[in-house]
Amino acid sequence: MEDFIVILIQFIIEFVFNVLAILPFDWPSRGRTTPEPDNMTGVYVLWLIGGGCLAGISLLIVPRTFIMLPSLRIANLALAPIVAGFLSFAIAKRRAEMNPFIVPRHHGWQAFWFTLGLVTIRFAYANRH
Repeated sequence: MEDFIVILIQFIIEFVFNVLAILPFDWPSRGRTTPEPDNMTGVYVLWLIGGGCLAGISLLIVPRTFIMLPSLRIANLALAPIVAGFLSFAIAKRRAEMNPFIVPRHHGWQAFWFTLGLVTIRFAYANRH
């Protein structure tokens, strides 16, 4: 039972870090004074690269993954970008009530791509032992 709790805590710590990593970078957009562009493809690529860069920096600081089980690492790889996207979408939707220049869909996709870059690099290069 103790091992299960340890594994669960390890997963939750890494998962929460991955999902919430986007928030400080997205926070400045709450005060937009101009409309967001319709085509954000280039911006999404930059968010993906930014997430990968943050992952590289995080590997210098915390080279080990908190998740030791391969199945949970794969679950984190699949679920963290989706949850981050939905969370960012929900926050942006709430902000859009006060600021019509915010497009929640864009923020959801930005969070998805950023978190995908982050978890992919950490999945590939974090020390598992």
